[in-house]
Amino acid sequence: MASSSSGRENESVLGLFQNNIVVPRAGFEPATTPFIVDQEHLNEDLESFRLFVVAKLNLAKLTASQYICKVRQFLENRDFFTDRDVQTYIQAKKETCVGDYVSNIISAFKAYFRDYKSLNFMDNYRHPSTPFRMKEEIEPQKVKAFIESIDDVTVKCAALFLATSGLRKNEVLSLRKSDLNRELRCIIPNCHSGETKHSGISFYNKEAETCLEELEHLKGSETDKLFVIGHEPFLKAWNKAREKSGIYLKPKDLRDFFSQEMRKALIPDRYIDVFQGRAPRSILAKHYTPQGIKLLREIYDKANLKIL
Repeated sequence: MASSSSGRENESVLGLFQNNIVVPRAGFEPATTPFIVDQEHLNEDLESFRLFVVAKLNLAKLTASQYICKVRQFLENRDFFTDRDVQTYIQAKKETCVGDYVSNIISAFKAYFRDYKSLNFMDNYRHPSTPFRMKEEIEPQKVKAFIESIDDVTVKCAALFLATSGLRKNEVLSLRKSDLNRELRCIIPNCHSGETKHSGISFYNKEAETCLEELEHLKGSETDKLFVIGHEPFLKAWNKAREKSGIYLKPKDLRDFFSQEMRKALIPDRYIDVFQGRAPRSILAKHYTPQGIKLLREIYDKANLKIL
């Protein structure tokens, strides 16, 4: 009888938790309240979460995909979890991962559990502070040797854009021909619809323009997309260049190289922020004029960026 009664009680509680109704129980801390994970419908739920992130939270599609990945890593293979499980998981990540990665996990969990599921246990989580770290100089000769070792002309051209424009990898690979002013070699990306990242106004050097002309000659220009390549082929060509050159560089390193070389040329940080999309919208708006873009081009040219 006791076993039957316990089974009915568990079934009732399961149904309540699947609907996110938290039933307080005397003698238990809030952190021990279990929430059931409906594994059968998890994929469907995460796709609904994707729409929520993009439509309601106004974040980019890439951010939504990253959030889903982090939430899935926590929820998969769990029948239920408690707030304490979340605390333990985040603490374990703090001990093994960098602060930025942990901060991304917290952001993903807040979006899913607090904003999407209306569970308030994520309210008091604070993002870890990232300690200041001195960056090592990225040697120009290494960047030159690495890019010269890229066999795929599409990836080589994208690498030159990364190194001479300072854009993010996703921004470069999302570029459309309509985002470029070829006469001024000006780039105004239009790939960010979310709140977390913004596009700036940047430029690319003559070497990148020459490589782009070679790419167009080889591949044609049937589409408005500037670099027609998927993530896996890009990564394969990039890793092949690492092996061939013996130089380990990430796409982000070329973005960092750009800001490094700009600072070495004594370009003020406020202009580097404009080039790399870190400036506030109010500042960017002042440069969205023909005169503003020409002024930025003059400042960009002072750095005289040369890669090859």
